[in-house]
Amino acid sequence: MLKYIPVAFAIIALGVVAALDFMGFRGRSAEIATLHEAATKIDAGFEVAEVSYKDHLLSKIGMAKGLPNPTLATARLERRVLRSAPLNSYLPTPSEEVLAGWERLAWSDDFQTGFGWPDGITDGKPGKYAPNLDDDIAIYLNGRSSIYMRVERAEPTMTLANRLKQAYWVVDTGRSLDRLHEGRPRASYFWTNFKETSSGNSVYNAKYHKHFHKVEGVHWLSAKNKSARRDEKMRYMFASLGGGVVLKLRAHASEAEIKQVMDAIDYQSLNQMQTLPSPLIAEGLGKYLIDTPEEWLSEHAGEVPTASYGTDVGQTEVEAKTIAQADQKTLPKAHKGGFGSENCSAENGKTCKVLAH
Repeated sequence: MLKYIPVAFAIIALGVVAALDFMGFRGRSAEIATLHEAATKIDAGFEVAEVSYKDHLLSKIGMAKGLPNPTLATARLERRVLRSAPLNSYLPTPSEEVLAGWERLAWSDDFQTGFGWPDGITDGKPGKYAPNLDDDIAIYLNGRSSIYMRVERAEPTMTLANRLKQAYWVVDTGRSLDRLHEGRPRASYFWTNFKETSSGNSVYNAKYHKHFHKVEGVHWLSAKNKSARRDEKMRYMFASLGGGVVLKLRAHASEAEIKQVMDAIDYQSLNQMQTLPSPLIAEGLGKYLIDTPEEWLSEHAGEVPTASYGTDVGQTEVEAKTIAQADQKTLPKAHKGGFGSENCSAENGKTCKVLAH
Protein backbone atom coordinates (compact mmCIF):
# COMPACT_ATOMS: atom_id res chain seq x y z
CA MET A 1 0.00 0.00 0.00
CA LEU A 2 2.79 2.41 0.93
CA LYS A 3 4.38 2.00 -2.49
CA TYR A 4 1.35 3.71 -4.09
CA ILE A 5 1.68 6.87 -1.99
CA PRO A 6 4.45 8.44 -4.13
CA VAL A 7 2.39 7.67 -7.23
CA ALA A 8 -0.67 9.33 -5.70
CA PHE A 9 1.35 12.43 -4.81
CA ALA A 10 2.75 12.56 -8.34
CA ILE A 11 -0.74 12.38 -9.85
CA ILE A 12 -2.02 15.10 -7.53
CA ALA A 13 0.97 17.32 -8.33
CA LEU A 14 0.44 16.76 -12.06
CA GLY A 15 -3.23 17.70 -11.70
CA VAL A 16 -2.36 20.91 -9.85
CA VAL A 17 0.18 21.87 -12.52
CA ALA A 18 -2.35 21.15 -15.29
CA ALA A 19 -5.04 23.19 -13.52
CA LEU A 20 -2.69 26.16 -13.04
CA ASP A 21 -1.57 25.93 -16.65
CA PHE A 22 -5.17 25.95 -17.89
CA MET A 23 -6.05 28.91 -15.70
CA GLY A 24 -3.01 30.77 -17.00
CA PHE A 25 -3.97 29.95 -20.59
CA ARG A 26 -7.52 31.15 -20.06
CA GLY A 27 -6.37 34.38 -18.39
CA ARG A 28 -3.84 35.15 -21.12
CA SER A 29 -6.47 34.37 -23.80
CA ALA A 30 -8.81 36.90 -22.20
CA GLU A 31 -6.03 39.51 -22.09
CA ILE A 32 -5.21 38.96 -25.78
CA ALA A 33 -8.90 39.15 -26.76
CA THR A 34 -9.38 42.40 -24.82
CA LEU A 35 -6.22 43.90 -26.31
CA HIS A 36 -7.28 42.84 -29.82
CA GLU A 37 -10.71 44.40 -29.39
CA ALA A 38 -9.26 47.65 -28.04
CA ALA A 39 -6.59 47.79 -30.77
CA THR A 40 -9.25 47.34 -33.43
CA LYS A 41 -11.14 50.38 -32.14
CA ILE A 42 -8.07 52.59 -32.54
CA ASP A 43 -6.98 50.90 -35.79
CA ALA A 44 -3.70 49.69 -34.30
CA GLY A 45 -3.40 46.63 -36.55
CA PHE A 46 -2.98 43.98 -33.86
CA GLU A 47 -3.92 40.58 -35.31
CA VAL A 48 -3.68 37.30 -33.38
CA ALA A 49 -4.86 33.90 -34.62
CA GLU A 50 -7.24 32.00 -32.36
CA VAL A 51 -5.40 29.42 -30.25
CA SER A 52 -7.10 26.42 -28.66
CA TYR A 53 -5.92 24.81 -25.43
CA LYS A 54 -4.82 21.80 -27.49
CA ASP A 55 -2.63 24.05 -29.63
CA HIS A 56 -1.33 25.64 -26.44
CA LEU A 57 -0.22 22.23 -25.14
CA LEU A 58 1.29 21.25 -28.49
CA SER A 59 3.20 24.52 -28.61
CA LYS A 60 5.16 23.38 -25.57
CA ILE A 61 6.82 20.70 -27.70
CA GLY A 62 7.04 22.86 -30.81
CA MET A 63 4.20 21.21 -32.75
CA ALA A 64 1.84 24.23 -32.90
CA LYS A 65 1.76 27.99 -32.44
CA GLY A 66 0.70 29.12 -28.97
CA LEU A 67 -0.41 32.42 -27.50
CA PRO A 68 1.98 35.30 -28.03
CA ASN A 69 4.03 36.18 -24.97
CA PRO A 70 4.08 39.73 -23.62
CA THR A 71 6.68 41.75 -25.51
CA LEU A 72 7.87 45.33 -25.74
CA ALA A 73 5.61 45.71 -28.78
CA THR A 74 2.49 44.59 -26.90
CA ALA A 75 3.49 46.81 -23.95
CA ARG A 76 3.60 49.81 -26.29
CA LEU A 77 0.24 48.82 -27.73
CA GLU A 78 -1.30 48.45 -24.27
CA ARG A 79 -0.12 51.95 -23.33
CA ARG A 80 -1.47 53.34 -26.60
CA VAL A 81 -4.85 51.71 -25.88
CA LEU A 82 -4.90 53.17 -22.36
CA ARG A 83 -4.17 56.65 -23.67
CA SER A 84 -6.84 56.45 -26.37
CA ALA A 85 -9.66 56.15 -23.81
CA PRO A 86 -11.23 59.22 -22.15
CA LEU A 87 -9.32 60.08 -19.00
CA ASN A 88 -12.48 60.07 -16.90
CA SER A 89 -13.13 56.46 -17.92
CA TYR A 90 -10.58 55.55 -15.20
CA LEU A 91 -12.71 57.29 -12.58
CA PRO A 92 -15.25 55.03 -10.82
CA THR A 93 -18.73 54.34 -12.13
CA PRO A 94 -21.15 53.77 -9.22
CA SER A 95 -22.79 50.36 -8.90
CA GLU A 96 -24.12 48.12 -6.15
CA GLU A 97 -20.55 47.02 -5.38
CA VAL A 98 -18.76 50.35 -5.96
CA LEU A 99 -19.92 53.68 -4.53
CA ALA A 100 -23.40 52.39 -3.80
CA GLY A 101 -25.79 55.30 -3.41
CA TRP A 102 -23.68 57.66 -5.51
CA GLU A 103 -24.63 59.07 -8.90
CA ARG A 104 -22.10 60.01 -11.57
CA LEU A 105 -22.85 62.87 -13.97
CA ALA A 106 -21.05 64.58 -16.81
CA TRP A 107 -19.93 68.17 -16.37
CA SER A 108 -22.60 70.81 -16.92
CA ASP A 109 -22.03 74.56 -16.74
CA ASP A 110 -24.63 74.63 -13.98
CA PHE A 111 -22.10 72.92 -11.69
CA GLN A 112 -19.87 76.01 -11.71
CA THR A 113 -22.15 77.59 -9.12
CA GLY A 114 -21.12 74.90 -6.65
CA PHE A 115 -17.53 74.11 -7.72
CA GLY A 116 -16.40 77.12 -9.70
CA TRP A 117 -15.18 76.88 -13.27
CA PRO A 118 -12.61 74.17 -14.11
CA ASP A 119 -9.02 75.38 -14.42
CA GLY A 120 -8.59 76.92 -17.85
CA ILE A 121 -12.15 78.26 -18.11
CA THR A 122 -13.12 81.81 -17.12
CA ASP A 123 -16.77 82.86 -17.07
CA GLY A 124 -17.64 79.95 -19.33
CA LYS A 125 -15.01 80.81 -21.95
CA PRO A 126 -12.20 78.28 -22.53
CA GLY A 127 -8.55 79.32 -22.50
CA LYS A 128 -5.44 77.46 -23.61
CA TYR A 129 -5.48 75.28 -20.51
CA ALA A 130 -9.15 74.33 -20.76
CA PRO A 131 -10.04 70.66 -20.25
CA ASN A 132 -12.06 68.43 -22.51
CA LEU A 133 -15.21 68.71 -20.41
CA ASP A 134 -16.64 65.40 -21.65
CA ASP A 135 -13.45 63.35 -21.29
CA ASP A 136 -11.53 64.79 -18.31
CA ILE A 137 -14.15 65.51 -15.63
CA ALA A 138 -16.73 63.53 -13.65
CA ILE A 139 -19.23 64.78 -11.05
CA TYR A 140 -20.39 62.60 -8.14
CA LEU A 141 -23.57 63.24 -6.14
CA ASN A 142 -24.89 61.51 -3.03
CA GLY A 143 -27.64 63.37 -1.19
CA ARG A 144 -26.16 66.69 -0.08
CA SER A 145 -22.62 65.54 -0.86
CA SER A 146 -21.01 66.46 -4.18
CA ILE A 147 -17.54 65.86 -5.64
CA TYR A 148 -15.80 67.22 -8.74
CA MET A 149 -12.95 65.12 -10.15
CA ARG A 150 -10.61 65.96 -13.03
CA VAL A 151 -7.77 63.91 -14.57
CA GLU A 152 -4.88 65.50 -16.47
CA ARG A 153 -2.04 63.83 -18.35
CA ALA A 154 1.27 65.34 -19.44
CA GLU A 155 4.78 64.21 -20.23
CA PRO A 156 7.17 63.90 -17.26
CA THR A 157 9.75 66.58 -16.53
CA MET A 158 13.41 66.40 -15.53
CA THR A 159 12.49 66.64 -11.84
CA LEU A 160 9.96 63.80 -12.06
CA ALA A 161 12.34 61.56 -14.02
CA ASN A 162 15.16 62.14 -11.54
CA ARG A 163 12.91 61.36 -8.59
CA LEU A 164 11.86 58.06 -10.14
CA LYS A 165 15.45 56.88 -10.66
CA GLN A 166 15.82 55.55 -7.12
CA ALA A 167 12.67 53.42 -7.26
CA TYR A 168 13.59 52.03 -10.71
CA TRP A 169 17.06 51.16 -9.38
CA VAL A 170 15.53 49.27 -6.43
CA VAL A 171 13.38 47.24 -8.85
CA ASP A 172 16.25 46.65 -11.28
CA THR A 173 18.52 45.30 -8.53
CA GLY A 174 15.83 43.02 -7.12
CA ARG A 175 15.62 44.80 -3.78
CA SER A 176 12.42 45.30 -1.78
CA LEU A 177 10.40 48.47 -2.23
CA ASP A 178 9.12 48.27 1.35
CA ARG A 179 11.28 51.11 2.65
CA LEU A 180 10.12 53.41 -0.12
CA HIS A 181 6.50 52.40 0.47
CA GLU A 182 6.84 53.10 4.19
CA GLY A 183 8.60 56.42 3.76
CA ARG A 184 6.46 59.54 3.95
CA PRO A 185 8.18 62.67 2.60
CA ARG A 186 6.82 66.09 3.45
CA ALA A 187 3.73 67.32 1.65
CA SER A 188 5.92 69.82 -0.23
CA TYR A 189 7.64 66.89 -1.96
CA PHE A 190 4.38 65.68 -3.50
CA TRP A 191 3.23 69.23 -4.21
CA THR A 192 6.38 69.76 -6.29
CA ASN A 193 5.55 66.60 -8.25
CA PHE A 194 2.06 67.95 -8.86
CA LYS A 195 3.09 71.43 -9.99
CA GLU A 196 5.65 70.00 -12.41
CA THR A 197 2.86 68.87 -14.72
CA SER A 198 -0.21 70.95 -13.83
CA SER A 199 -1.33 74.54 -13.51
CA GLY A 200 -4.49 76.63 -13.33
CA ASN A 201 -6.17 78.89 -10.80
CA SER A 202 -6.78 76.14 -8.26
CA VAL A 203 -3.03 75.40 -8.32
CA TYR A 204 -1.97 79.08 -8.19
CA ASN A 205 -4.27 79.70 -5.22
CA ALA A 206 -3.51 76.54 -3.21
CA LYS A 207 -1.81 77.03 0.18
CA TYR A 208 -1.23 75.14 3.43
CA HIS A 209 -0.73 71.78 1.70
CA LYS A 210 -0.93 68.76 3.96
CA HIS A 211 -1.30 64.99 3.66
CA PHE A 212 -4.89 63.81 3.32
CA HIS A 213 -5.00 60.19 2.12
CA LYS A 214 -2.73 57.50 0.68
CA VAL A 215 -4.25 54.85 -1.58
CA GLU A 216 -2.38 52.32 -3.75
CA GLY A 217 0.82 54.32 -3.36
CA VAL A 218 -0.78 57.62 -4.41
CA HIS A 219 -0.50 60.47 -1.90
CA TRP A 220 -3.44 62.88 -1.88
CA LEU A 221 -2.88 66.38 -0.50
CA SER A 222 -5.47 68.81 0.78
CA ALA A 223 -5.05 72.58 0.48
CA LYS A 224 -6.74 75.86 1.28
CA ASN A 225 -7.74 78.31 -1.43
CA LYS A 226 -6.16 81.67 -0.65
CA SER A 227 -8.69 83.49 -2.85
CA ALA A 228 -11.79 81.90 -1.26
CA ARG A 229 -14.12 83.68 1.15
CA ARG A 230 -13.77 82.90 4.85
CA ASP A 231 -17.09 81.06 4.82
CA GLU A 232 -16.04 78.89 1.88
CA LYS A 233 -16.60 75.23 2.78
CA MET A 234 -15.35 73.55 -0.38
CA ARG A 235 -12.39 71.18 0.01
CA TYR A 236 -9.53 71.13 -2.51
CA MET A 237 -7.48 67.95 -3.07
CA PHE A 238 -4.55 67.21 -5.38
CA ALA A 239 -2.58 64.06 -6.30
CA SER A 240 0.33 63.27 -8.60
CA LEU A 241 1.19 59.80 -9.90
CA GLY A 242 4.80 60.89 -10.39
CA GLY A 243 5.18 60.49 -14.15
CA GLY A 244 2.78 63.10 -15.56
CA VAL A 245 -0.75 62.06 -14.58
CA VAL A 246 -2.38 64.27 -11.94
CA LEU A 247 -5.79 64.34 -10.27
CA LYS A 248 -7.75 67.32 -8.96
CA LEU A 249 -10.73 67.09 -6.64
CA ARG A 250 -13.14 69.64 -5.23
CA ALA A 251 -15.76 68.52 -2.76
CA HIS A 252 -18.67 69.45 -0.56
CA ALA A 253 -18.49 66.15 1.32
CA SER A 254 -17.13 64.51 4.44
CA GLU A 255 -13.60 63.09 4.63
CA ALA A 256 -14.97 59.54 4.66
CA GLU A 257 -17.00 60.15 1.50
CA ILE A 258 -14.08 61.76 -0.29
CA LYS A 259 -11.80 58.83 0.57
CA GLN A 260 -14.50 56.42 -0.62
CA VAL A 261 -14.41 57.99 -4.09
CA MET A 262 -10.60 58.22 -4.09
CA ASP A 263 -10.29 54.52 -3.24
CA ALA A 264 -12.37 53.50 -6.29
CA ILE A 265 -10.15 55.17 -8.93
CA ASP A 266 -8.30 52.90 -11.40
CA TYR A 267 -4.78 53.91 -10.37
CA GLN A 268 -3.27 50.90 -12.14
CA SER A 269 -4.36 52.05 -15.60
CA LEU A 270 -3.52 55.69 -14.91
CA ASN A 271 -0.05 54.67 -13.78
CA GLN A 272 0.59 52.41 -16.79
CA MET A 273 -0.35 55.13 -19.28
CA GLN A 274 2.42 57.37 -17.95
CA THR A 275 5.61 57.64 -19.98
CA LEU A 276 7.46 56.67 -16.79
CA PRO A 277 5.16 54.62 -14.55
CA SER A 278 5.90 54.61 -10.83
CA PRO A 279 7.04 51.31 -9.26
CA LEU A 280 5.31 52.43 -6.04
CA ILE A 281 1.78 52.75 -7.44
CA ALA A 282 -0.79 49.94 -7.73
CA GLU A 283 0.89 46.87 -9.33
CA GLY A 284 4.07 48.79 -10.13
CA LEU A 285 6.08 48.26 -13.31
CA GLY A 286 5.17 45.84 -16.07
CA LYS A 287 7.38 42.99 -17.23
CA TYR A 288 8.62 45.05 -20.17
CA LEU A 289 9.81 48.62 -19.61
CA ILE A 290 9.20 50.88 -22.57
CA ASP A 291 11.48 53.52 -21.09
CA THR A 292 13.50 54.11 -17.92
CA PRO A 293 14.25 57.44 -16.22
CA GLU A 294 17.92 57.23 -17.32
CA GLU A 295 16.95 56.58 -20.94
CA TRP A 296 14.35 59.36 -20.86
CA LEU A 297 16.81 61.84 -19.34
CA SER A 298 19.45 60.90 -21.90
CA GLU A 299 17.00 61.38 -24.76
CA HIS A 300 15.89 64.77 -23.41
CA ALA A 301 19.36 66.02 -22.48
CA GLY A 302 19.52 69.79 -22.75
CA GLU A 303 15.77 70.19 -22.47
CA VAL A 304 14.14 71.60 -19.36
CA PRO A 305 10.44 70.70 -19.58
CA THR A 306 8.29 72.60 -17.08
CA ALA A 307 4.59 72.88 -16.38
CA SER A 308 2.75 74.47 -19.30
CA TYR A 309 1.32 77.72 -18.00
CA GLY A 310 -1.53 78.41 -20.41
CA THR A 311 -3.39 81.72 -20.39
CA ASP A 312 -7.01 81.88 -19.38
CA VAL A 313 -9.53 84.10 -21.12
CA GLY A 314 -8.94 87.75 -20.22
CA GLN A 315 -5.33 87.07 -19.23
CA THR A 316 -2.52 88.39 -21.41
CA GLU A 317 0.65 86.47 -22.21
CA VAL A 318 2.64 88.90 -20.02
CA GLU A 319 0.28 88.38 -17.07
CA ALA A 320 0.47 84.61 -17.48
CA LYS A 321 4.28 84.76 -17.58
CA THR A 322 4.32 86.93 -14.44
CA ILE A 323 2.16 84.40 -12.60
CA ALA A 324 4.38 81.56 -13.80
CA GLN A 325 7.53 83.34 -12.58
CA ALA A 326 5.92 84.02 -9.21
CA ASP A 327 4.96 80.37 -8.97
CA GLN A 328 8.51 79.27 -9.74
CA LYS A 329 9.81 81.48 -6.90
CA THR A 330 7.43 79.91 -4.39
CA LEU A 331 7.83 76.38 -5.76
CA PRO A 332 9.47 74.10 -3.17
CA LYS A 333 13.00 73.15 -4.13
CA ALA A 334 13.53 69.75 -5.71
CA HIS A 335 14.40 67.27 -2.99
CA LYS A 336 16.94 64.52 -3.21
CA GLY A 337 16.82 61.05 -1.73
CA GLY A 338 14.70 61.49 1.31
CA PHE A 339 14.47 57.80 2.14
CA GLY A 340 18.00 57.22 3.44
CA SER A 341 18.32 55.84 6.96
CA GLU A 342 19.85 59.11 8.18
CA ASN A 343 16.64 60.91 7.24
CA CYS A 344 14.21 58.45 8.80
CA SER A 345 13.05 57.77 12.34
CA ALA A 346 10.74 55.22 13.92
CA GLU A 347 9.07 57.70 16.23
CA ASN A 348 5.29 57.74 15.78
CA GLY A 349 5.58 55.21 12.98
CA LYS A 350 7.99 55.26 10.05
CA THR A 351 8.57 58.90 8.96
CA CYS A 352 11.22 60.38 6.71
CA LYS A 353 12.22 63.99 6.23
CA VAL A 354 13.38 65.21 2.84
CA LEU A 355 16.50 67.31 2.53
CA ALA A 356 16.56 70.16 0.01
CA HIS A 357 19.49 70.73 -2.29
